[in-house]
Amino acid sequence: LNQDMNACSFTVNNTAQVTVQSGNNLIVDNEVVIGVSANLTMENNANLIQISNAQNTGSITQNRSTSPLMRLDYAMWSSPVTGSQSLFNFSPLTMTNRFYTYSTNANIYTAISNPSSVGFEEGKGYLIRMPDNHPTSPTIWTGTFNGVPKNGDIEVDLAYSSATQKFNAIGNPYPSTINANQFLLDNQTQIEGTLYFWRKTNNAP
Repeated sequence: LNQDMNACSFTVNNTAQVTVQSGNNLIVDNEVVIGVSANLTMENNANLIQISNAQNTGSITQNRSTSPLMRLDYAMWSSPVTGSQSLFNFSPLTMTNRFYTYSTNANIYTAISNPSSVGFEEGKGYLIRMPDNHPTSPTIWTGTFNGVPKNGDIEVDLAYSSATQKFNAIGNPYPSTINANQFLLDNQTQIEGTLYFWRKTNNAP
């Protein structure tokens, strides 16, 4: 698909392989169904937008790319799919001691002891260093998520200990962009009206 497409429902049957190119939207009123031998690939900056809270079936491939980063840089990730993919399987060339979650009480990122046995939680942000073979000059890296595309209302529990221990690392849980202003409006009774986005390149502006 190299242009936007609207559908009542969307099914990929048999061994069909469908790719939504970057910059295009697949807008579906109801469910998405992917056959066992079929595949739907969403390229970076392609969006799967669903209007209802319909339940999806079958796995998609969602590619997401970083900004140009260097070997020792970090990116914040959140999974747009449900499945058995572990953090380490997502980035198997990252050193195992370089996967982190954020500790609200300590106000620091804490290392995950065994990332090969830890999966992505809905709406949670994970700080992961670039693969150990990544170039030392700013280079884009593309991560791949495999699983059932998430849809519907997703609630994420936030931690709050005090006025100085209130930050949480969260992430977009959907295979599409979200409207930041609408997100703040919908959650105005639960959070403050400020979002901080991770942006980091070591020793560079």
